[in-house]
Amino acid sequence: MAAAPAPIPAPVAAVPPTKANLKAAAKAEAKAQASYKRIAAAYGTQMALVSMSNEGLRIAAGGPGVALGLHAVWTLPKGLRLRPRLDYTVFGGETRTSSTAALAQVLDTKVSSLALGADLLYPIGARWSVGLALAETRWSVASTNTVTSSLGGSMALAGTSHWVRLAYGPVLTYRFSERLEVEARALSSHYGYQNQPATMATVGLLWRY
Repeated sequence: MAAAPAPIPAPVAAVPPTKANLKAAAKAEAKAQASYKRIAAAYGTQMALVSMSNEGLRIAAGGPGVALGLHAVWTLPKGLRLRPRLDYTVFGGETRTSSTAALAQVLDTKVSSLALGADLLYPIGARWSVGLALAETRWSVASTNTVTSSLGGSMALAGTSHWVRLAYGPVLTYRFSERLEVEARALSSHYGYQNQPATMATVGLLWRY
């Protein structure tokens, strides 16, 4: 006796999406977009005026300096912002003279720095943030020493010395808009063969594209 054929299962009706399912899908999509925004950083440029806070750096660097650079911004959980940055600073330069009965000496110095680091910022309101700046800084001092004899003739020696030191300090920022921000930083570092202190105060503008 032949076996009876197996019954054909009835088609399963499609379950229409419920309001809860649609809400959960929309929430997951918004979360994915927010995560993408955290990964996709904003990029920009900055410019600042730099003044020296200690006498040793002021003697070598002369007048105040100007800093130009590039930065990026990542928004982290709890409103924290990480801002990697590259800053090039050049100071006004200094000329010192000395003389004796037989010789006259002129020493010209030019100080600059290239800093690669980051700021970690914590919001203290809708527009204000405070934080800490850390940067690996390459100091450069270019000098030309010219000696002139009272009998006539002169000799000049020129060269550039470099030192890599850590710079760190507090940061305060105010955001005018999504694109424009102003900052103040107080940085401490060292330079020179004798590891002399180099403290600076900067006030700058940051523009994001």
